[in-house]
Amino acid sequence: MRRASAGAISIRLWFCVLLSVSTALLVITVLSYAVEQRSLKLVLFWFGLGGEANIGAWWSGMLLALAAFLAFDGFFDQSKPSAERRGWLALALALLLLSFDEIASLHESLAELGLGYLAVLGAVGLTLAAYGMLQLHRGRVPVRRLRSLLLAFGLLASVPIHEVIQHRLQWDNQLIYGLRACLEEGTEIVAMLIFVSVARTTSMSLLQASQDFLVALVRWRRLLALTALLLWPVLVAVTFALSRPGGPPAWLASTLFMACALLAVRAGMLRGELDPRSLALIVFYLAASAAANAVPFTWTPDVLGAAISLRGVVFAVLLVSAVAVLKANGRRLKAPRALLIAAVIGASAIVWPSSQILWCALPPALALWLYGIESKAAVAAQPAPATAPALGTQPAPLS
Repeated sequence: MRRASAGAISIRLWFCVLLSVSTALLVITVLSYAVEQRSLKLVLFWFGLGGEANIGAWWSGMLLALAAFLAFDGFFDQSKPSAERRGWLALALALLLLSFDEIASLHESLAELGLGYLAVLGAVGLTLAAYGMLQLHRGRVPVRRLRSLLLAFGLLASVPIHEVIQHRLQWDNQLIYGLRACLEEGTEIVAMLIFVSVARTTSMSLLQASQDFLVALVRWRRLLALTALLLWPVLVAVTFALSRPGGPPAWLASTLFMACALLAVRAGMLRGELDPRSLALIVFYLAASAAANAVPFTWTPDVLGAAISLRGVVFAVLLVSAVAVLKANGRRLKAPRALLIAAVIGASAIVWPSSQILWCALPPALALWLYGIESKAAVAAQPAPATAPALGTQPAPLS
């Protein structure tokens, strides 16, 4: 691994980007309720944090997934006590569950089925979080980090209070209602950013010790791929039983695409810089991740008198783009096969525009395929294990 250049990536800079985007989405959330022009309102609501199956919901869910992947580094850090490693593992699983709930609207669907189902979900989440916190305490994690995690969980626990206020009061002024929504969503976003901020310390520690990070996506790549493959048909089938279909497989696809983006970021940080081709690869994966949740399968506009699945068109275009972007970054992607699949997807968007099983099942399948390609590339570029940096080299700076 060569010496980091002046253009090296800063973990602190990336966190500032997350903070800036989150702030912008909160402002958009207020405006989405305050404006009266219908078309502008719809566009803002698609970006805002107040809805489901949109950019805002994707952002919230992926912040939690990012925190989970960073927390996994604490489990893989052999220099930490075993209790602390178990704590980070439990915390990572709890964060993944929260991410799934955020995008799949799981607790809303379970509440409609009965409070007993909701209680089971709460018990699982609470058990993981409590066990993780206990193990982190036993592992002598600094008190400041433990307090930050408790604050984050406390903020999330206060969200039901916001929801009760929302349904108990009459909101005649849309600007006031938008501010209320901003307060609720802002509470969640602050909690998620705290999780990311605390979890990134585990990655920074692992990067300093082993010159590697986000290792779960590489060392567990077969386990993650197998788990995703087993979940794929289950989550697609679940969409037919939920009042809000589409969410569970959308989470799977979004998370896998996000994992690909993180692997691309990891490769750049280990090199010490990001070139334009690498940035294009990251942007591509982020766009695919967002589209998996923010372009619902129910969007079937009429074009020249025929209904077309907008979701199918978007993913056909993304797959065509993948041929150029992945090839430019040295990934093994057979262009003829990818273009043929893209053509089939485009044709299906016209022939079966409203097929729930097709447009719920397709994005996770594409995401799993690309994760296989990206994770293999990560294994090929895996840095050799060492107890100390090689002579004349150093890891990318941490701040």
